[in-house]
Amino acid sequence: MNWEILEDKLTALGESEMQMFRFLLDRPAGVILTVETDRMLARLLAAEELADMNGDKVVIPPLVRRGYNSIWTSDLELKWQKRNWMYKCLEAGQYLYGVMTWDVLELLFRLAYPNADAKEICDLFDSTPANSQWFTERDGKLVLNGFEKDDYYKFLEEQIQGDVDFYIPSKAEVEELYEQGCLISRESHAKLRDFIAETFGCDKDTASFKVHDLYEAVNSHVRMNDAAEAFAADESGQFRFPSDEIEVKFFELYMEMSRECRIRDNRGHDYYEMVAFMSLKNRASANAAPVKRVKVGRNDPCPCGSGKKYKNCCGKN
Repeated sequence: MNWEILEDKLTALGESEMQMFRFLLDRPAGVILTVETDRMLARLLAAEELADMNGDKVVIPPLVRRGYNSIWTSDLELKWQKRNWMYKCLEAGQYLYGVMTWDVLELLFRLAYPNADAKEICDLFDSTPANSQWFTERDGKLVLNGFEKDDYYKFLEEQIQGDVDFYIPSKAEVEELYEQGCLISRESHAKLRDFIAETFGCDKDTASFKVHDLYEAVNSHVRMNDAAEAFAADESGQFRFPSDEIEVKFFELYMEMSRECRIRDNRGHDYYEMVAFMSLKNRASANAAPVKRVKVGRNDPCPCGSGKKYKNCCGKN
């Protein structure tokens, strides 16, 4: 086996896949595939070829096991950790911006690795596997895949986002966007999640997934009624509104949540932050000193300071 290829495969694993890979390393005889492990093993068994089936058990092939023991060092561990952080930065950029500059990606990356240089960040971006690569470089910017079609990213940047600064999240928010797909920690998001869990009898993880879908609806400009219809259209029928009162309460919490959503149109800012931003901008414009226009007579001294009359100096033109 080519150790460079193995190194690339190993450092491309996500955190859950690496957890499962190491779990299997500790069990040379392998483990029986279960529903709980099926999702995490998918990449190991398929694309990465780092695990194999031996009868009814999943095992790490001997060659892969020997290769891992030979090449895995603290430096490689750090490279793997940095690659995973890059995945999280790109996920945050997908939800918050849609189109961003290299400077913004560097700011996101340095939330976890403050001493990283621009070349290292660029190399990590270029080596990100396709299944975690949400962005393409266009016109010196990083553009969400699909947005480059018909130059939608230019419309977003020039006609909608305008001169709004990029919101730079905290490290915890980047982690949360990666794990949850929205910021459940925000008060209105948590209220909507708890309402869904209590009203429809599901666990909080399931309710969080439903909030994520509603957040995506806000980000994609889906009408509120259509978002509610999609929410209720679960095959199990579990999320149908049991009464008009419950549906009205859902709409109230949905609107409250939408105003706290950090969305692409606002470069990651929420509604309240944009209102404050526009208020400051309008005040600054209103307080700008008016330009005074001075009328100069033909026989007055020329304002250029030449000492001549205006009509014999700048007034000639």
